Amino acid sequence: MGPSLPGRRRVLGGALLAASMLATMRVGAADGTGADYPARPVRLVVPYGAGGGADVVARLLADALAPRLGQPVVVENRPGANGAIGTAAVAKAEPDGYTLALVVSSHVFGRALVPNLPFDPVRDFAPVMLATRSPIVLVASASLPVRSVGELLAYVRARPDQVAFASAGNGSNVHVFAQWFNDLARLHMIHVPYKGSSAAHLDLISGRVAMAFDTLASVQSHVAAGKLRLLAVAGPRRLAQYPDVPTVAEAGIPGFEAESWTAVLAPAATQRPIVARLQRELVAVLQLPAVRERLQGAGAQVVGGSSDELATVLATEEKRYGDLIRRLNITLD
Repeated sequence: MGPSLPGRRRVLGGALLAASMLATMRVGAADGTGADYPARPVRLVVPYGAGGGADVVARLLADALAPRLGQPVVVENRPGANGAIGTAAVAKAEPDGYTLALVVSSHVFGRALVPNLPFDPVRDFAPVMLATRSPIVLVASASLPVRSVGELLAYVRARPDQVAFASAGNGSNVHVFAQWFNDLARLHMIHVPYKGSSAAHLDLISGRVAMAFDTLASVQSHVAAGKLRLLAVAGPRRLAQYPDVPTVAEAGIPGFEAESWTAVLAPAATQRPIVARLQRELVAVLQLPAVRERLQGAGAQVVGGSSDELATVLATEEKRYGDLIRRLNITLD
């Protein structure tokens, strides 16, 4: 026997209500409210190789973000051309919130390094959130007879065009930082680019190259083992774990201040409600004790600011480093 008339009315009413809610969600997506987002997995593109600092941050964020969005967040490594290949793919993706990028500070170098870059590092992206900042440090091979920035400067100046410094690759942030340091200190050094920091560390430890700038997280274990010597901090203040290590400015190179950061971006035309949702969820993720502990253990400072704050960082640093790169004639060759 079927349901009674009142029962049929309740069933019909429930069906109509559900249909109305579904229609409202669809209209919300169409009219820019992003009400049904996300309805499928989200892709987080890392335009660098697996295992690096950016990849570690991306996977931490993705794992913690997925349950908050109710959908998988898949990390996809697309390295190449100093990050331009993966970043260009995100710039050209549908602006629906399902393709995001996690970039590092060298993202803003793009137009200065590649005049025909197929995207604009600022205008072609919707800033979501500045995730982390990481201190940059100056290290020297332990086999080098120097124990301070002053001694390093004297050593290099006595050997013009004979001493080499390492970087994670042409156009990387640590390459630009080192060239800036050399310019301010009036040093003449040979640049030896590597495919990533790990490869550079091998020759740095062996003494084939003398010095490098890198993130603290990348070199900390080598410093602790006595294989590399920590000479200075590139940022504006000393580090709590190394209170006796001066900043580069304190060590005699005023005006030098640099750090690395990671940020999440979406394609430029992504709906504002979707960007706002992602920003809120990512900030909440960064407050999780397990995530904070992992990031801080890797030497990163948790930020989690607003989209507007990230927009300011992108615009300000693109001009600052763009002018520097052009003035120093830094290229990818």
